[in-house]
Amino acid sequence: MLKNIMRQLEVITALVIAASATTNAALEVIGSGYARTGTDTLRTALNELGYKTYHMKEIIQGKLLSDIHDWIALAENNCSDVEALKDLFERGGWTATVDFPSTMCWEALTRIYPDAKVIHSERKSEEEWWDSASNSVTIIHTKFPLNIMNRVLPFWRTKREMLNAIWSACAGKKVSDSDPGWPSVYKSDFLAAYSANNQRVRQVVPSERLLIQDHSKGWTLLADFLGKDVPNTPYPHRNTRVEFIRFAHRLSAMVILTAVVIIALAVFIIKKIGQVSVKGKTNKTE
Repeated sequence: MLKNIMRQLEVITALVIAASATTNAALEVIGSGYARTGTDTLRTALNELGYKTYHMKEIIQGKLLSDIHDWIALAENNCSDVEALKDLFERGGWTATVDFPSTMCWEALTRIYPDAKVIHSERKSEEEWWDSASNSVTIIHTKFPLNIMNRVLPFWRTKREMLNAIWSACAGKKVSDSDPGWPSVYKSDFLAAYSANNQRVRQVVPSERLLIQDHSKGWTLLADFLGKDVPNTPYPHRNTRVEFIRFAHRLSAMVILTAVVIIALAVFIIKKIGQVSVKGKTNKTE
């Protein structure tokens, strides 16, 4: 028994140390492109080049609830909380970041990390971007079963709040996925924000610090820009619309399975309690 207690104390101590450890890693690469512009391809490529890359997928797969709370606040204060931004990346040891939610704050990040390089990704046209975004990232969480989980589970409910905060920051006004006609009713707002972002990065980032990444060119531009050797692996092409839908289906299946397990466990516990109660009454009768 004493050995078990000591072992548990060791585990708890290790967890406390890991949780309190600060990596003090600094961002070296900042992505400025909106979601659905090849950001997952860029994430995969940067990881291949040796970076630890932050992306929306990291939040979902890691269930980073504390990050979500921070991003909601940053969306509301227009990315003005420098310490919160630094802590978000340094506590996780991230050396690169792409995609939402960090894209919302790319300009602030360039000031916080003046030595970091900026990589921008965009679609061939605004309409092409909208066609992709309006059929994926803007609506996936409004579909069954995620729309149910958004109302039941704290992580998904808060993540939905974060997404609405991000889109509100982009549109420059309060918007919500529960608004009638979402997302088409805000098409002009989102297209204007997307276009303005593409222009802004070219205006404020010096050319020697900026790469407009063309995924069709493969490794060469990216590796040269970052001073890295070209990997001996094919350049990734990730998260096409078909792959995004598959990811969404896997996510939905995981959510449904979790719900089934929880319900089954609840039924089992209720039955056990009922059996114990009946047994107790029987004993008293005897």
